[in-house]
Amino acid sequence: MAFLINAIYFKGQWTYEFDQKQTEEGHFHLRDGTMKDVSFMTLEEDLYYMETEDFQAVKLPYGDGEMSMNIFLPHENSSLHQFLELLTPDNWERWTTKFSKKEGTIVFPKFKLEYEASLKSALMNLGMEDAFDGQHADFSKMIEEDDQIYISDIKQKTFIDINEEGTEAAAATSVEMKLTSAPVDGPFYMKVNRPFLFTIVDEETGAMIFMGSIANPPNEG
Repeated sequence: MAFLINAIYFKGQWTYEFDQKQTEEGHFHLRDGTMKDVSFMTLEEDLYYMETEDFQAVKLPYGDGEMSMNIFLPHENSSLHQFLELLTPDNWERWTTKFSKKEGTIVFPKFKLEYEASLKSALMNLGMEDAFDGQHADFSKMIEEDDQIYISDIKQKTFIDINEEGTEAAAATSVEMKLTSAPVDGPFYMKVNRPFLFTIVDEETGAMIFMGSIANPPNEG
C-alpha cells in the first residue's frame, strides 16, 4: 500500500587525499586469528589525534573540515568488543575533547560494503507488536478508507565506500575508560590492520551521521 522511507546520503572528499601510489596490499588481522589480504592506503599529515591506554584515534577531515571521519583502533592487547563496552555517551563526550593536532601516519584499509537487514523481529522483541499485527494495528488516522493496514516489515540498508579520494555513504530505514591520555613522543603511527570502529561526524554540531565497526573489511570491488 505504501513505503515510508527515511534516508540519509553523504559523499565527502578527503581534505588530505591518500596518494594512490602508496596504496599496497597488506594483512588485516581478523578476530579468529586468521589474516585477510586487503588494500591499505597511507597518509602522512598533521591530524587531530589521541591515544589512551585502550586505543588510538584519529580524525580524517573532509572538505573544509566541517565533517570528519573518526577512527578508533583498540590496542593489540585489547579488542573491538572491549572498546565497544567503553562506548557510552559520557565517554564519547570526553573523548571528543582529547584530540590534539599532531604529525603522524595513518595506514587505513580501502573497502566497500553493503548491508541490509530486517528490523521487524528486533522491534517486536522491544514491544512493538501491534503495529505488525493485521488484526490489532491501528493506523486509522493515516488513511480515510476503512481498510485495515499494518506494517509488514521494516528494513535498513547501508552502503559505504572508502577510497583514496574520500567517502561515499548512504543509509535508509524502510567498564569505565581511563581518561588520562597516554604520553606520545614524536610523530604518531596508526596502522588500522585489525577490527576498528569509525564514525562520520559533523564537527560544527557534534551530530553523528554514521557509525560502523569493521571486523572483516570487504574488498573495495
